[in-house]
Amino acid sequence: MDDRAIEVLVLPERPAARNDEVTEFDVAIEVRCRYATSTERSGSAMNLCLVIDRSGSMGAQDKLETAKRSCVDIFRRITGDDLFTVVVFDHAAQVVVNPQTPRDQVEDRLQAIRPGGSTNLSLGWYQGLLELQSHTTEDHYGRLVLLSDGQANAGETKKSALAAVASRARDEGITTSTIGIGSDFQEDLLEAIATASGGRFWYIAETGIDNILEEEFRSALTTVLDRPRIELTLPPGVTVSEELNSLRKISRRYGLRPLKGQDTFNFAVRLEIDPAQVKAPEFAIGATLYDGSEEKASAERTIALAPQDTVVTTGVHALVSSVVAQYRAEQNEEEMLRNMAAGNVSGMKEMLTLEITRMQTVELGLLSQRPMIGQTRVVNEIDHLRHHLDMNISALLVFDLVDAFPEEPETRSLLMSMRKILMSEGQRKKSREFDVTDMDEEMEIALLVEAIGTVDRLLQRLPQQKTPLEETRGKLRERLARIE
Repeated sequence: MDDRAIEVLVLPERPAARNDEVTEFDVAIEVRCRYATSTERSGSAMNLCLVIDRSGSMGAQDKLETAKRSCVDIFRRITGDDLFTVVVFDHAAQVVVNPQTPRDQVEDRLQAIRPGGSTNLSLGWYQGLLELQSHTTEDHYGRLVLLSDGQANAGETKKSALAAVASRARDEGITTSTIGIGSDFQEDLLEAIATASGGRFWYIAETGIDNILEEEFRSALTTVLDRPRIELTLPPGVTVSEELNSLRKISRRYGLRPLKGQDTFNFAVRLEIDPAQVKAPEFAIGATLYDGSEEKASAERTIALAPQDTVVTTGVHALVSSVVAQYRAEQNEEEMLRNMAAGNVSGMKEMLTLEITRMQTVELGLLSQRPMIGQTRVVNEIDHLRHHLDMNISALLVFDLVDAFPEEPETRSLLMSMRKILMSEGQRKKSREFDVTDMDEEMEIALLVEAIGTVDRLLQRLPQQKTPLEETRGKLRERLARIE
């Protein structure tokens, strides 16, 4: 890999900080990977394990058959020193294929998988982790994809315990992405596993398994930094007063998710600057990027100390504002998700409206600084923001429906689906995934389609509410037509 294709940037909110009193000052750290293309293999060999739920419900809607076909397709495309494992689980876990399986037997073994019994999700995942740990070498990076459509009704079901295992596995170089299918899986567990291990949490209604497995496979193929870490260097008088990020920090280094060949990752911190301790007209902030223990790139930025009237006349860097605003949005969405889980939807529309306004303001700031930041980078950031903005606009329409009919079973079911979709979208933002995939866009469409179906069912049961329901359906259809 050409390390010159990896760039670290230190982005201060302003070019100068005040020299007359202790102040807070935001700084964003950004890593840009520009190696090969977004689909060309970039990294070393992978150790890939697919853990597939084969409980009885997976036999419906062709879900298990689709997963099996995807496993076969991925097996046919792995090359060189790649390692491939498939584990299935119901009440028990079974290793169907591992790196020692003769190649001419792999496809027959995969085709022989049949639906089974209950759902011991933790056992299947633990078995997958064990297989990866048993076969990996220093030349491999570990990837696990866990797919389930059911409630974890056996084994470990505590979110904190599963997240702790995911964090330890991440320290050993294993990343888990999770895929939840349908309406009856436990999104809290799958999201916790994915977040703690640096992977992605996906939600799909019933179809699209093959598309997500393909996306995860392509992502694994193009990994260039498997265990990236960032360490900041701050001078005396400058300390971190607030972590404007949700990253795990170990020994002063921030752990990032795996980075791909064409990728951008950023996060922010809030610094407290005491000019009396700095004792100089300027100071430097450094950032060093590691992959494991190997240094890959570094950057340093000098920030001047200046009088207040000089500082306030300089504009705030729009990218820094964007990173900070997105972190605040993450916090806001986490509160929304907690409220939804508790059945409390009061205040949701106000919170979404605030987020929409916030994102629109950030977008205007980016457009105004396009010459300074660069056209390509601004477009990339705005595409990311607009997907978030669009999802919130659609969610706001759905909350109008839920708010109008809060006690109806149809809207309660819709609320559960919306929580899964918003959790998947929130986890994407939390992991700083800038690329918006077709599957990400499909989630917004799926939400609107389900909301329209909910209105149709309410119309059949509540004909006396025809006028407001038809008005709501019209707005949902108009929104759906606009984004399709």
